[in-house]
Amino acid sequence: MTKTTTLIIAITAMLTACTAGGKQDAEKPLVAVSIEPQRYFVEQIAGDKVEVKTLVPKGAAPETYDLTPNQIVTLGQCQAYFVMGHLAFERQWVDSYSSQHPHTSIVDMSKGVDPIVADTPHIGHQKEDIPGLFVEPHTWMSVRNALTIANNVCEGLCVTDPENKAYYEQRLDSLDKRLHRLDKRIRTTLATADSTFLIYHPALTYFARDYGLTQISIESDGKEPSPRQMKTIIDKAAAKGINVLFIQPEFDRRTAETLVKSTGTRLVTVNPLAYDWEKEMTAAADALAGNERKDR
Repeated sequence: MTKTTTLIIAITAMLTACTAGGKQDAEKPLVAVSIEPQRYFVEQIAGDKVEVKTLVPKGAAPETYDLTPNQIVTLGQCQAYFVMGHLAFERQWVDSYSSQHPHTSIVDMSKGVDPIVADTPHIGHQKEDIPGLFVEPHTWMSVRNALTIANNVCEGLCVTDPENKAYYEQRLDSLDKRLHRLDKRIRTTLATADSTFLIYHPALTYFARDYGLTQISIESDGKEPSPRQMKTIIDKAAAKGINVLFIQPEFDRRTAETLVKSTGTRLVTVNPLAYDWEKEMTAAADALAGNERKDR
């Protein structure tokens, strides 16, 4: 049995329990999310009214993770599954079971987000209406998108737990105001910051779009750069005076460190899969403004 088949069976079992289980004994709804940043957004609006479980734990790779039997049991009483919407592994899950579980609430947190598309298959799932184009999946790495995501979360919670609708809407209003303040802070920080940066894996595409920045990815179609590509990157860094190279914690640092030595850039960790989304967004802006402590 392949990992994919095992995962599909596990998810199907989980959602069968979700449909049949209803609320837990304590009458607090249990909902599932795929990755930690989603839990951040759900908890900002849900407060203590809902229990949130993340399928892919901290430090694990979403593309290769398998649910454990304990997770299936723990998540057996979930009432909704909040999907990020454009993650390739996530789409496989949803496509496998959604038609079989029409009564389980599936909430697309990226509904209404203006997607960035490219002709690179590894970045996400294929755009249904334009063959050959694929959606950049890191939609949550954007304050602008976060406003839409927050609204989708609130709507999903109100459907899952209508008795607390007013509570969720009040917390949404508070989160919206905080997001607008964050956007203003980032714009102020970036006003005198670098406009071009290197990044190991292109996870800040939406962030760059929001603030008029240029992101240069070290990876090429999900692969390590060739010697010729490395030279091109080094030349670009020199020509544009690039000072920052972002790397995510799960990636091998050796290629990035080689570039640091060749370009004199600062190596800075950014974690798109971290729970504290607001901290990561602020840290990215601070790094470009030279306000952070460099990793190396």
